[in-house]
Amino acid sequence: MFLFTLTANELGLLFSSSMAVVIVALMLFMSYRLYARNRRQAYRSLLTSLAFIFVHHLLQISMSIGLTPSTLALSFIGKLLHVYAFIVINFAIFELYHRRRPRTRLWFFGLLAIGLLISIGDILPSAVGKGKDWLAGIESTPALDGFLLLLGPLFVLMFAPHIGQQRKYMTSLMVAFAMQLADISGTYWAPNVQIFKTIAGLLPVFYYILLFAILFERVVEILQSVYRSSITDGLTNLYNRRFFMGRLEQALKARRPLGVIFCDIDNFKKLNDTHGHHKADGVLKQTASLLMEETEGVGLAGRYGGEELVAFVVGNAQAVQQAAESIRSRTEQETIVTISVGYSLAAEGETAESLMKQADQAMYHSKTNGKNRVTDHADIDGGGTREPARKRRGS
Repeated sequence: MFLFTLTANELGLLFSSSMAVVIVALMLFMSYRLYARNRRQAYRSLLTSLAFIFVHHLLQISMSIGLTPSTLALSFIGKLLHVYAFIVINFAIFELYHRRRPRTRLWFFGLLAIGLLISIGDILPSAVGKGKDWLAGIESTPALDGFLLLLGPLFVLMFAPHIGQQRKYMTSLMVAFAMQLADISGTYWAPNVQIFKTIAGLLPVFYYILLFAILFERVVEILQSVYRSSITDGLTNLYNRRFFMGRLEQALKARRPLGVIFCDIDNFKKLNDTHGHHKADGVLKQTASLLMEETEGVGLAGRYGGEELVAFVVGNAQAVQQAAESIRSRTEQETIVTISVGYSLAAEGETAESLMKQADQAMYHSKTNGKNRVTDHADIDGGGTREPARKRRGS
């Protein structure tokens, strides 16, 4: 049975390091999962820096409870690990938002090299003066401590303007700066003042909580981005056909009054042939933007396929008709093309597929009767007929 007798400083170190180990372990797990799914450099850097931090705090726990002798050499190694981890993790956070460029890579390896040279400068006097026991004679590392203090403001200038979570990141660097300033104060300026040691011991916990929050929120952003890309069309940013039909089916099951609007850009193939795909894609995106604006708050817009754009509007017949006409007129006024529009109102027991087919038939009626007009499916004699889609593409 082991019996530990801890001083106040050792107890504080044990508490803060234990909390840090738990938080860093969670971040390590998250980083590993990210790296396993996508082997980006940012995730590899995160794993490396967090491993450094994890080892550093395990070493502090071990020394605080007496499992490892508390030597100046081990303290120096732990501090060097801390400096390297601080550099790597800040570059990793930056790389969560931006790919590493040659200039960034130069800064990264440059700071690591500077840290190594400064640490050598700190231990050189001991190496020259104490012979074989020089490593045990390292009493302080003022240059390395000063270097770590200056890294915070440097990263504010380098990375803060480019990080998505700017406020959290700035706060984390401020906490890191205050933590290092308290450590320097308690080591060099006022070694007998306990408050500096207490602050230096507690602030790492808040620092790692902020880092965890930044990493967690970035993971959420990535997941949302992946989900968004899976349900939207990459060109127009409208919802894709599968998602749109699912939402339409849900709205119909909720028995809400609604109508489906089906739009097809007139003479789109001719536009492609005469002006090129780039111009045609621009017109398609512009028309899609109008569709989104007209249905925002009252329905949903999607891309059905090719130059076919669709929407459903929740409301009565007048609301659906007005939305359809507004989409047509704005397209004529604000773009270089016109659109043929058809719409159909949902009836009792209507399915998404049948309602979409009716709106499509109404659009085809507009297309074959002069284009640039709106047709209500209910106004078509006999319910309308439909030519195969492949024959009317680009009409």
